[in-house]
Amino acid sequence: MALNAQETKTTAPTSATNDQLIRKTTEVLTAKYSLNADQAKQMYTIQLRKAKNLEQIAAFQNSDPALYRAKAQNVQKSTVANIRRILHTKAQVEIYQKTQADLRVLRNKKQKELAGQKASKEAIETALLEIYAE
Repeated sequence: MALNAQETKTTAPTSATNDQLIRKTTEVLTAKYSLNADQAKQMYTIQLRKAKNLEQIAAFQNSDPALYRAKAQNVQKSTVANIRRILHTKAQVEIYQKTQADLRVLRNKKQKELAGQKASKEAIETALLEIYAE
């Protein structure tokens, strides 16, 4: 997956560690969905945007947890929607749909478990946010 210098410069993450994580995530998802080179570039851009968005809202995690959860959920939803947009083959879409179905099952199970423990709404929302793939 090669990116030209201009693309890298205009969308460079803030840290080398973050860049390594973004590239690793991109590689994993490229393999998972059998993406072609163009799709892999798009996936890198999606992951980069996700990292930047999460970095921008990180300060809210302690100062306004409810706002943070809402914004983090929006980042997750937009990332998943963007990934879906770049998938073109039937096999890619099937893998995506299975992943999303599996996540729904895990979230539903966790929500029932926490509700049974009389966990707060905030605790449930936080736990559900942590169940995420992509």
